Amino acid sequence: MRSLLRKRTPVRLAALVVAVAALIAAHSAPAASAEASVAPGAYIPDAVQLPALIDRYSRLAGRPPVILGYYHQWDSIPFVPGELQAAWDRGAVPMITWEPMSYEGKSYPMRLIQRGRFDQYIRESARAAARWGKPILLRFAHEMNGTWYPWSRGADGNNSYRLKAVWRRVVGIFRTQGATNVQWVWTPNVNTGGDFPFRDLYPGDRWVDWVGFDGFNWAQRGAWNSFTEIVDNTYEELTKISSRPMIVAETGSNESGGDKAAWVASALRREIPKFGRIRGVVFFDDVVNENAEGGALDARVDSSPASLRAFRSALVSPVYSMTRRQLLATPSTVSRDAIAPARPSGGFGQPSFFYRITAKLHGRYLWYAIGLAAIALLALLGGIAFARSRFRARAAR
Repeated sequence: MRSLLRKRTPVRLAALVVAVAALIAAHSAPAASAEASVAPGAYIPDAVQLPALIDRYSRLAGRPPVILGYYHQWDSIPFVPGELQAAWDRGAVPMITWEPMSYEGKSYPMRLIQRGRFDQYIRESARAAARWGKPILLRFAHEMNGTWYPWSRGADGNNSYRLKAVWRRVVGIFRTQGATNVQWVWTPNVNTGGDFPFRDLYPGDRWVDWVGFDGFNWAQRGAWNSFTEIVDNTYEELTKISSRPMIVAETGSNESGGDKAAWVASALRREIPKFGRIRGVVFFDDVVNENAEGGALDARVDSSPASLRAFRSALVSPVYSMTRRQLLATPSTVSRDAIAPARPSGGFGQPSFFYRITAKLHGRYLWYAIGLAAIALLALLGGIAFARSRFRARAAR
């Protein structure tokens, strides 16, 4: 027995070494797996109709998008095989934003969708998706917590009960039609300032495959916000109400108002990798609100040579090496609550304090500032005149 034990001692030592090595590897495994943790994506205007635009974007960015976002309204069936294939052939999973409105001005009220008025259209759409068969990410009625869409809460009598009921009805019809290849992406607008709460609008994990949000650095009237400042409270709220993985469905920064190249570098290199629940980030490669009173948002990745260099340089990080296969293999549930990282104190392109203050002075606030400045100047001049008169009076004595 002793001789047998002696012979097994080296084996046991070897086993112990292997076990320790495995333990070390296990501790280092999260860091290794985190290397390919985020799938980069893009919305490129007209790209699925003109696939050469996808190729152009891929050359600009230095790599093709893994998520290709585009938009369809309710004038037609949204699942066009040629469009879907254009994305798929280039290694991307298509993500369609399906908007219950019409290019032709037709109305698709949520109250009528809830009552079943458009069930036939929804069934036809579901069957078209099922026929294509490959995975599709589908964003239905996005940014419902805002005020700018006909399906928004508060518009046309829409409330949280109706919005949840409509979402569940549409998802249910797709499931009955066998469109199980469709993965549902629920994306409110960010609630950065607390004006757009969304907790009561969530239809439940049973009806959702991905959660996410839309949020931009609009950089208007002196505001310049880091990616973290834009999304942190929204991120934490989503992780409390859902166990689903997360996609940033629309994001980007304006070119004017600060240093966009620094913003892009900070967002991609320092900030996004710290949000553990985010698995995809879709950059909005377009100009938004070009003729709006508040000014345009130029979110294009090549809005300037410096911004494009920052974007290309950041995307070579292993963090953004996730493939379509890896993205679609993301577990359907993750740990629930997650804390957003601390906001960066600098280095994200913010302009000077003086610029931010002066840029905020517009409209009536500009006149208020001019009035206050005039009062202050008059008070100063009056004080100087009074002091001089007192000085002369004393000198005359």
